[in-house]
Amino acid sequence: MESKAERYFRYDPGVILEDDVTPRDFRRAMLSIHVGGTYKITHAGRHGLADDLLLRHLDLSSSHIVEMGASDGSTSVDLIRRLGDGFRSFTISDKYIELTSARVGRRIVLFDHDDHCVMVIGGHFVAWPEMSSAVHALYSRTISVARTRQRSTVLLLNPDARAIMRDDPRVTFRAHDVFERWAGDTPDLVRAANVLRKLYFDDRQLLVALAAIHSSLSPGGHFQVIDHHRVALDIPPRSGLYRATSQGYEIVEETEHRPEIADLVLAVRPK
Repeated sequence: MESKAERYFRYDPGVILEDDVTPRDFRRAMLSIHVGGTYKITHAGRHGLADDLLLRHLDLSSSHIVEMGASDGSTSVDLIRRLGDGFRSFTISDKYIELTSARVGRRIVLFDHDDHCVMVIGGHFVAWPEMSSAVHALYSRTISVARTRQRSTVLLLNPDARAIMRDDPRVTFRAHDVFERWAGDTPDLVRAANVLRKLYFDDRQLLVALAAIHSSLSPGGHFQVIDHHRVALDIPPRSGLYRATSQGYEIVEETEHRPEIADLVLAVRPK
């Protein structure tokens, strides 16, 4: 049986900078990426039942679909493949969808769009300076030097998502903060999976995000929320599909185990 250390070193986050990384290795590496207060935890095939719920109710053939908080785009890819030609456009979005990287000797330093150091990768070690003042002090010189170096953009979408975007002009990506109203082409469907969680935000913040999504949707548009139970792991992903009305959201269908924020969704009142 492999040790925790062996599993850790195998999932070198530096592989996300490689052009020939496999989708599987990319997803494994993303487990080490901590940005915006969360790890980029995801995997393919995790939302099949939620996709079933969605497709039971909606004809998406003329719809613009936005997935918010999409992490590396694995679950977006799953839905896009199921839809085939059955959508107008699809935008994969996340607040942290791109990082920048700079090299200092054998070390790679990653920064977010606010120029915060996300991690330092080098040798057999990975450091997260934002998570510890001691670690930040240890790597402060490396980080300072990295800020003076030329940087490369690192797209945090896995190779499957990148391949689809290359081949299908309907599929694009965008950096977007879930607390802000969507700008541009009005979505007919917004999906948010494992981002609007009480683990990350309080009720007031969640209501702000839900109101921003409501104001972003086309008249009669739909919002789907998905989350995974963190204690009862035998419970399938919880999901709710809601229609946007002038009064707020109304239920189209919810799974037997309701989404964690179901009551907050229904409490939204447009201004």
